[in-house]
Amino acid sequence: MSSWRLASPHHPAWGRSAWKTWIAPSPKAQLVVEAFDTNVIVRLCVRHEEDQYQRAEAVFRQATGGTGAWLSSVVLAEVAWVLPVTYKFDRATTAVTLRRLIDIDGVHVESEAATRAALAAFVAGSADFPDYLILESARRNEALPLHTFDERLSRSDGTKLV
Repeated sequence: MSSWRLASPHHPAWGRSAWKTWIAPSPKAQLVVEAFDTNVIVRLCVRHEEDQYQRAEAVFRQATGGTGAWLSSVVLAEVAWVLPVTYKFDRATTAVTLRRLIDIDGVHVESEAATRAALAAFVAGSADFPDYLILESARRNEALPLHTFDERLSRSDGTKLV
């Protein structure tokens, strides 16, 4: 895991404190992480609307420095869609941003193995990240082939063009 560093010079670049206190959790204690919506994560990625960015950064930093920040697959798919469509990120910048986001210490990702496989496929392939995420989810649930009208996605193993 890495510290908080995203794709462009306009993105926040801060690290976690070197001073950490570790306390053994009680066997009865539950790990409680805080979930984040797409709009908060997008503000962190693009530093759009400075007031909202500052608020998002503060709560995200607090969560990642505590029990953790949880990002759902839907949030990651939406972020991957919003960055190029709204903020004109190219494919490579979108991929780097997603990778750096999920590599932040304290970030917990829904279906991490599927997310990382989808991100690798997105970097290597031509389909969109959400499509690869759907494919990897289907693969992990032994629900192949994935039937699709998407010709770019249909070049991937485990798919069937309709």
